[in-house]
Amino acid sequence: MRTFYKKTWVLTALCVSSLCILTGCEPSERRVISSSYYKELQQENEKLEKQIKELEEEAASDEPTVDEERAADYLDKIARDSLVRLEVGYADNMEGSEFVDNEAAFTFATLLAKRADLTEKYTPEEVAEKYGPGYEYILYDEDNAVYEVYVYGGNYVVFTDLPNNVYYVYNASALGDAFLHYRNGYPNSSLLHRLADSSLIFDEAGLFYENDTAFAVANQIDRMEKERSSRREARQTWRQEEEEEKGSGRPKPVSYTFWHHGNTLVLTIFDTFYHIQNMDGQKTWYQASEDDVTQLKEIFAEAAERMQAEIGTEKDNKEDDSDEQPSHSSEIEEESDVSEFDEEQ
Repeated sequence: MRTFYKKTWVLTALCVSSLCILTGCEPSERRVISSSYYKELQQENEKLEKQIKELEEEAASDEPTVDEERAADYLDKIARDSLVRLEVGYADNMEGSEFVDNEAAFTFATLLAKRADLTEKYTPEEVAEKYGPGYEYILYDEDNAVYEVYVYGGNYVVFTDLPNNVYYVYNASALGDAFLHYRNGYPNSSLLHRLADSSLIFDEAGLFYENDTAFAVANQIDRMEKERSSRREARQTWRQEEEEEKGSGRPKPVSYTFWHHGNTLVLTIFDTFYHIQNMDGQKTWYQASEDDVTQLKEIFAEAAERMQAEIGTEKDNKEDDSDEQPSHSSEIEEESDVSEFDEEQ
């Protein structure tokens, strides 16, 4: 701003000097004021003064108000908080709410505050009227603080402690979509469809994955060339590889729990073998190529990197090397060759 003032006065001085040169060393005040050139300079000066005033007003408006500072502090506190419990329910009937005790869910809940972007598209009253009651989340932290959050239309959020503000929060409805059953029942669909439609995925390391990962995983499984298998076949393969010194027995599995409207599906990946546990607890085993299963694992690895970058923490996904590898004989129980269920149900 100081540079702008300086340029303005230098320009004016140059213009006056030029006028002096053109009209003589000692022009009369009347002749100068009445000249068209002087009038042009006057108009230009008025224009510059107006611009300066607008810039000053703009600079003043950029300063955060007391309410804006309070809101920023409040959201920052949630984003950095350590939750110990989470309650998820329909806003118009919290009697049917679900209590969640999962570290990955807690991390996602605090992410709502980090993603919050103030919007002037709706007032709190307008967004509630347009989208209906929506979801209500209640966040409990380790210091007994309680945060209430209302979610409308999937991505619009109102924090009860900031009642005059509406925030756009990408994927804010994921917790409600994951843990609450459909009120009118979910339509029949295939297993892969339910995997792809899952709102959240949690792993054993405390990480979460969102619907884009669920969709990518379901698409990869659908694309893979695979054969129906069984636990018995997997165990026989691992024993044979161990005897032929091609492996160390049963590889350590990695499991991912897909949350789909109050139900869970579990994908467990070994090496070339993997199985999917349906909502009724039935497991179906498959065997695919090592390359295809590796690509499946990479989907989760890449999603975990993106998630960690967003939440600003580095979670340790590595298992303790000192842990003893469980043997296939002690961990795998006998079961029928294939757990039969219709994937179209």
